[in-house]
Amino acid sequence: MKPALYVSCAILLGPAFHAQSSPIFADLGVAAIVSATLPASGHNGARDSDAQTSAPAPPSQQNSAGQNSKAQEPTPQDALAGQVNAVQKEVVPLSDEPHHLSLLQNEFVRVYSVSVPPLDATLIHKHELPFLAVSLGATDVKNAVVGKPETYLNLQDGQVTYTQGGFAHALRTDAGVVFRSVTMELAKPQGTARNVCKQIVQGPLACPQAATGKRAAVEAADDDLPYFETGELRVDVITVSGGRDYVDATPKQNALLVALTNAALDVNLAGEHTSFLHGGDVVWLPAGTHRRIVDFLGTRSSFLLVSFKDSNTGANP
Repeated sequence: MKPALYVSCAILLGPAFHAQSSPIFADLGVAAIVSATLPASGHNGARDSDAQTSAPAPPSQQNSAGQNSKAQEPTPQDALAGQVNAVQKEVVPLSDEPHHLSLLQNEFVRVYSVSVPPLDATLIHKHELPFLAVSLGATDVKNAVVGKPETYLNLQDGQVTYTQGGFAHALRTDAGVVFRSVTMELAKPQGTARNVCKQIVQGPLACPQAATGKRAAVEAADDDLPYFETGELRVDVITVSGGRDYVDATPKQNALLVALTNAALDVNLAGEHTSFLHGGDVVWLPAGTHRRIVDFLGTRSSFLLVSFKDSNTGANP
Protein backbone atom coordinates (compact mmCIF):
# COMPACT_ATOMS: atom_id res chain seq x y z
CA MET A 1 0.00 0.00 0.00
CA LYS A 2 1.32 3.45 -0.83
CA PRO A 3 2.29 5.84 2.00
CA ALA A 4 -0.47 8.32 1.21
CA LEU A 5 -3.04 5.50 1.50
CA TYR A 6 -1.73 4.63 4.97
CA VAL A 7 -2.64 8.14 6.09
CA SER A 8 -6.17 7.95 4.74
CA CYS A 9 -6.76 4.48 6.19
CA ALA A 10 -5.34 5.50 9.56
CA ILE A 11 -7.68 8.44 9.90
CA LEU A 12 -10.82 6.86 8.48
CA LEU A 13 -10.38 3.39 9.97
CA GLY A 14 -8.72 4.35 13.26
CA PRO A 15 -11.65 3.17 15.37
CA ALA A 16 -11.73 -0.18 13.59
CA PHE A 17 -8.03 -0.72 14.21
CA HIS A 18 -8.52 0.19 17.85
CA ALA A 19 -11.10 -2.54 18.29
CA GLN A 20 -8.66 -5.20 17.09
CA SER A 21 -6.16 -6.95 19.32
CA SER A 22 -3.19 -5.56 17.37
CA PRO A 23 -3.82 -1.86 16.74
CA ILE A 24 -1.68 -0.16 14.11
CA PHE A 25 -2.37 3.56 14.34
CA ALA A 26 -5.09 3.71 17.00
CA ASP A 27 -2.87 5.33 19.65
CA LEU A 28 -0.93 7.61 17.35
CA GLY A 29 -1.61 11.26 16.67
CA VAL A 30 -1.83 12.71 13.17
CA ALA A 31 1.81 13.80 13.33
CA ALA A 32 2.83 10.29 14.36
CA ILE A 33 0.87 8.80 11.46
CA VAL A 34 2.91 10.89 9.05
CA SER A 35 6.15 9.56 10.52
CA ALA A 36 4.84 6.00 10.61
CA THR A 37 4.30 5.96 6.87
CA LEU A 38 7.87 6.90 5.97
CA PRO A 39 10.02 4.08 4.51
CA ALA A 40 12.71 2.64 6.78
CA SER A 41 16.11 4.25 6.31
CA GLY A 42 18.60 2.25 4.30
CA HIS A 43 16.03 0.45 2.10
CA ASN A 44 15.23 3.40 -0.17
CA GLY A 45 11.68 2.11 -0.52
CA ALA A 46 12.88 -1.08 -2.38
CA ARG A 47 11.72 -4.58 -1.55
CA ASP A 48 14.23 -7.19 -0.35
CA SER A 49 12.95 -9.67 -2.93
CA ASP A 50 13.85 -7.25 -5.71
CA ALA A 51 17.39 -6.98 -4.40
CA GLN A 52 17.79 -10.77 -4.17
CA THR A 53 16.44 -11.62 -7.61
CA SER A 54 18.22 -8.88 -9.56
CA ALA A 55 21.44 -10.00 -11.24
CA PRO A 56 24.54 -7.95 -10.33
CA ALA A 57 25.58 -5.48 -12.99
CA PRO A 58 29.13 -5.30 -14.36
CA PRO A 59 31.41 -2.95 -12.40
CA SER A 60 31.43 -0.36 -15.15
CA GLN A 61 27.65 -0.32 -15.18
CA GLN A 62 27.39 -0.41 -11.39
CA ASN A 63 29.14 2.96 -11.02
CA SER A 64 27.03 4.74 -13.56
CA ALA A 65 23.84 3.10 -12.33
CA GLY A 66 24.67 3.97 -8.74
CA GLN A 67 25.31 7.58 -9.64
CA ASN A 68 22.01 7.84 -11.52
CA SER A 69 19.98 6.24 -8.69
CA LYS A 70 21.51 8.58 -6.13
CA ALA A 71 20.67 11.54 -8.28
CA GLN A 72 17.04 10.42 -8.55
CA GLU A 73 16.44 9.20 -4.99
CA PRO A 74 14.40 11.62 -2.84
CA THR A 75 16.10 13.01 0.23
CA PRO A 76 14.56 12.30 3.68
CA GLN A 77 13.35 15.91 3.72
CA ASP A 78 11.62 15.43 0.36
CA ALA A 79 10.02 12.20 1.56
CA LEU A 80 8.71 13.89 4.72
CA ALA A 81 7.36 16.81 2.71
CA GLY A 82 5.57 14.34 0.47
CA GLN A 83 3.93 12.66 3.45
CA VAL A 84 2.86 16.01 4.93
CA ASN A 85 1.36 16.95 1.57
CA ALA A 86 -0.55 13.66 1.58
CA VAL A 87 -2.01 14.48 5.00
CA GLN A 88 -2.91 17.99 3.90
CA LYS A 89 -4.79 16.61 0.91
CA GLU A 90 -6.96 14.64 3.35
CA VAL A 91 -7.95 17.79 5.28
CA VAL A 92 -11.50 18.91 4.51
CA PRO A 93 -13.19 22.26 5.23
CA LEU A 94 -15.34 22.34 8.34
CA SER A 95 -18.47 22.64 6.19
CA ASP A 96 -17.59 19.36 4.38
CA GLU A 97 -16.95 17.25 7.50
CA PRO A 98 -19.90 14.80 7.60
CA HIS A 99 -20.27 14.81 11.41
CA HIS A 100 -20.90 18.59 11.33
CA LEU A 101 -24.46 19.54 10.36
CA SER A 102 -25.03 23.21 9.53
CA LEU A 103 -27.93 24.69 11.55
CA LEU A 104 -27.74 28.43 10.98
CA GLN A 105 -25.61 30.95 9.11
CA ASN A 106 -25.55 34.75 8.91
CA GLU A 107 -23.06 37.62 8.87
CA PHE A 108 -22.01 36.94 12.48
CA VAL A 109 -21.85 33.18 12.91
CA ARG A 110 -22.18 29.76 11.33
CA VAL A 111 -23.59 27.14 13.70
CA TYR A 112 -23.02 23.38 13.46
CA SER A 113 -24.56 20.48 15.32
CA VAL A 114 -21.76 17.96 15.92
CA SER A 115 -22.38 14.29 16.65
CA VAL A 116 -19.74 11.55 16.61
CA PRO A 117 -21.06 8.06 17.49
CA PRO A 118 -19.14 5.76 19.86
CA LEU A 119 -15.96 4.26 18.38
CA ASP A 120 -16.08 6.60 15.41
CA ALA A 121 -13.94 9.49 14.19
CA THR A 122 -14.27 12.69 12.24
CA LEU A 123 -12.26 13.40 9.14
CA ILE A 124 -9.32 15.74 9.56
CA HIS A 125 -10.96 19.15 9.17
CA LYS A 126 -9.73 22.73 9.25
CA HIS A 127 -10.92 25.45 11.63
CA GLU A 128 -10.01 28.61 9.75
CA LEU A 129 -11.91 31.01 12.03
CA PRO A 130 -12.27 31.51 15.79
CA PHE A 131 -15.05 29.43 17.28
CA LEU A 132 -17.06 28.63 20.38
CA ALA A 133 -18.24 25.13 21.28
CA VAL A 134 -20.53 23.83 24.03
CA SER A 135 -20.64 20.14 24.98
CA LEU A 136 -23.99 18.38 25.19
CA GLY A 137 -23.48 15.66 27.75
CA ALA A 138 -20.34 14.43 29.48
CA THR A 139 -17.92 12.57 27.22
CA ASP A 140 -14.32 11.51 26.63
CA VAL A 141 -12.70 12.15 23.29
CA LYS A 142 -9.23 12.06 21.73
CA ASN A 143 -8.15 15.18 19.90
CA ALA A 144 -5.52 14.78 17.16
CA VAL A 145 -4.26 18.19 16.01
CA VAL A 146 -2.08 18.06 12.90
CA GLY A 147 1.54 18.66 13.87
CA LYS A 148 0.98 18.07 17.62
CA PRO A 149 0.78 15.05 19.93
CA GLU A 150 -2.67 13.59 20.40
CA THR A 151 -4.47 14.69 23.59
CA TYR A 152 -7.24 13.22 25.70
CA LEU A 153 -10.20 15.47 26.54
CA ASN A 154 -12.65 14.88 29.37
CA LEU A 155 -15.60 17.19 28.66
CA GLN A 156 -18.41 17.97 31.09
CA ASP A 157 -22.03 18.59 30.18
CA GLY A 158 -22.43 22.26 29.24
CA GLN A 159 -18.68 22.91 29.10
CA VAL A 160 -17.86 25.89 26.89
CA THR A 161 -14.59 26.13 24.97
CA TYR A 162 -13.16 28.92 22.83
CA THR A 163 -10.24 29.00 20.42
CA GLN A 164 -8.86 31.39 17.81
CA GLY A 165 -8.82 28.63 15.18
CA GLY A 166 -6.18 28.31 12.48
CA PHE A 167 -5.56 24.56 12.87
CA ALA A 168 -6.70 21.18 11.55
CA HIS A 169 -7.66 18.21 13.70
CA ALA A 170 -9.71 15.03 14.02
CA LEU A 171 -11.74 13.75 16.98
CA ARG A 172 -12.04 10.07 17.99
CA THR A 173 -14.57 8.58 20.41
CA ASP A 174 -12.43 5.66 21.55
CA ALA A 175 -14.07 5.61 25.00
CA GLY A 176 -17.30 4.28 23.49
CA VAL A 177 -19.38 7.36 24.40
CA VAL A 178 -21.09 9.60 21.85
CA PHE A 179 -19.65 13.09 21.44
CA ARG A 180 -22.23 15.85 20.93
CA SER A 181 -21.72 19.58 20.80
CA VAL A 182 -22.79 22.79 19.14
CA THR A 183 -19.93 24.57 17.39
CA MET A 184 -20.24 28.26 16.56
CA GLU A 185 -17.79 29.49 13.92
CA LEU A 186 -17.37 33.26 14.31
CA ALA A 187 -17.22 35.29 11.11
CA LYS A 188 -15.17 38.21 12.47
CA PRO A 189 -11.86 38.55 14.35
CA GLN A 190 -12.67 38.55 18.04
CA GLY A 191 -9.86 40.55 19.60
CA THR A 192 -8.86 39.90 23.21
CA ALA A 193 -10.82 37.26 25.12
CA ARG A 194 -11.26 37.53 28.88
CA ASN A 195 -13.02 35.46 31.53
CA VAL A 196 -15.91 36.96 33.44
CA CYS A 197 -17.33 34.40 35.92
CA LYS A 198 -16.13 31.17 34.27
CA GLN A 199 -12.63 29.96 33.38
CA ILE A 200 -12.91 29.62 29.60
CA VAL A 201 -9.51 30.95 28.52
CA GLN A 202 -6.22 31.43 30.35
CA GLY A 203 -6.23 34.39 32.70
CA PRO A 204 -7.99 35.66 35.82
CA LEU A 205 -11.73 35.94 36.43
CA ALA A 206 -13.42 39.34 36.39
CA CYS A 207 -16.75 38.36 37.94
CA PRO A 208 -18.92 41.18 39.35
CA GLN A 209 -19.27 40.99 43.13
CA ALA A 210 -22.82 42.36 43.15
CA ALA A 211 -25.99 41.88 41.15
CA THR A 212 -25.51 45.39 39.72
CA GLY A 213 -23.45 43.76 36.97
CA LYS A 214 -26.62 42.25 35.48
CA ARG A 215 -28.72 43.97 32.89
CA ALA A 216 -32.07 45.16 34.25
CA ALA A 217 -33.80 43.41 31.35
CA VAL A 218 -32.90 39.98 32.67
CA GLU A 219 -33.38 40.55 36.40
CA ALA A 220 -36.51 38.38 36.21
CA ALA A 221 -34.42 35.41 35.12
CA ASP A 222 -33.79 32.73 37.71
CA ASP A 223 -30.05 32.84 37.03
CA ASP A 224 -27.77 34.81 34.71
CA LEU A 225 -24.13 33.84 34.86
CA PRO A 226 -21.79 35.77 32.54
CA TYR A 227 -19.12 33.34 31.31
CA PHE A 228 -16.67 35.33 29.23
CA GLU A 229 -16.36 37.93 26.48
CA THR A 230 -14.25 39.06 23.57
CA GLY A 231 -14.10 42.37 21.76
CA GLU A 232 -17.03 41.20 19.62
CA LEU A 233 -19.29 39.08 21.84
CA ARG A 234 -20.39 38.14 25.33
CA VAL A 235 -21.42 34.67 26.52
CA ASP A 236 -23.95 34.15 29.34
CA VAL A 237 -25.60 31.00 30.66
CA ILE A 238 -29.16 31.70 31.75
CA THR A 239 -31.42 29.36 33.70
CA VAL A 240 -35.19 29.84 33.85
CA SER A 241 -37.82 27.94 35.81
CA GLY A 242 -41.59 27.86 36.17
CA GLY A 243 -42.93 31.40 36.61
CA ARG A 244 -39.52 33.02 36.22
CA ASP A 245 -38.91 33.81 32.57
CA TYR A 246 -36.14 35.51 30.65
CA VAL A 247 -37.52 38.77 29.23
CA ASP A 248 -35.77 41.50 27.25
CA ALA A 249 -38.27 44.03 25.93
CA THR A 250 -35.78 46.19 24.00
CA PRO A 251 -32.66 44.14 23.19
CA LYS A 252 -29.84 46.23 21.78
CA GLN A 253 -27.81 43.36 20.37
CA ASN A 254 -28.36 40.41 18.07
CA ALA A 255 -27.97 37.14 19.93
CA LEU A 256 -27.77 33.41 19.39
CA LEU A 257 -29.61 31.12 21.83
CA VAL A 258 -28.33 27.54 22.25
CA ALA A 259 -30.51 25.21 24.33
CA LEU A 260 -28.50 23.09 26.79
CA THR A 261 -29.23 19.44 27.61
CA ASN A 262 -31.85 20.08 30.31
CA ALA A 263 -33.76 22.62 28.22
CA ALA A 264 -37.48 22.68 27.49
CA LEU A 265 -37.91 26.21 26.18
CA ASP A 266 -40.74 28.15 24.61
CA VAL A 267 -39.34 31.05 22.57
CA ASN A 268 -41.53 34.09 22.00
CA LEU A 269 -40.43 36.94 19.72
CA ALA A 270 -42.42 40.16 19.25
CA GLY A 271 -45.19 38.70 21.41
CA GLU A 272 -45.65 35.55 19.33
CA HIS A 273 -44.60 31.95 19.88
CA THR A 274 -41.65 31.12 17.62
CA SER A 275 -40.41 27.66 18.58
CA PHE A 276 -39.98 24.97 21.22
CA LEU A 277 -36.34 24.14 21.92
CA HIS A 278 -34.62 21.15 23.50
CA GLY A 279 -30.95 20.28 24.04
CA GLY A 280 -28.82 21.27 21.05
CA ASP A 281 -31.49 23.39 19.32
CA VAL A 282 -30.65 26.98 18.37
CA VAL A 283 -32.55 30.13 17.46
CA TRP A 284 -31.48 33.59 16.29
CA LEU A 285 -32.73 36.53 18.40
CA PRO A 286 -32.62 39.77 16.36
CA ALA A 287 -31.81 43.10 17.98
CA GLY A 288 -34.80 45.36 18.65
CA THR A 289 -37.31 42.48 18.84
CA HIS A 290 -39.03 41.80 22.18
CA ARG A 291 -37.90 38.40 23.46
CA ARG A 292 -39.35 36.14 26.15
CA ILE A 293 -38.00 32.68 26.95
CA VAL A 294 -40.20 30.38 29.04
CA ASP A 295 -39.49 27.04 30.74
CA PHE A 296 -42.66 25.37 29.50
CA LEU A 297 -42.31 22.22 31.62
CA GLY A 298 -42.03 24.22 34.83
CA THR A 299 -38.73 22.62 35.88
CA ARG A 300 -35.37 24.28 35.20
CA SER A 301 -34.02 24.97 31.72
CA SER A 302 -30.67 26.46 30.79
CA PHE A 303 -29.46 28.08 27.61
CA LEU A 304 -26.34 29.71 26.26
CA LEU A 305 -26.88 33.30 25.13
CA VAL A 306 -24.20 34.66 22.78
CA SER A 307 -24.68 38.42 22.32
CA PHE A 308 -22.88 40.18 19.47
CA LYS A 309 -21.52 43.54 20.55
CA ASP A 310 -21.01 45.03 17.10
CA SER A 311 -24.80 45.12 16.66
CA ASN A 312 -25.06 47.50 19.63
CA THR A 313 -27.16 50.55 18.77
CA GLY A 314 -25.35 52.73 21.27
CA ALA A 315 -27.14 51.99 24.51
CA ASN A 316 -25.27 50.44 27.42
CA PRO A 317 -25.56 46.64 27.54
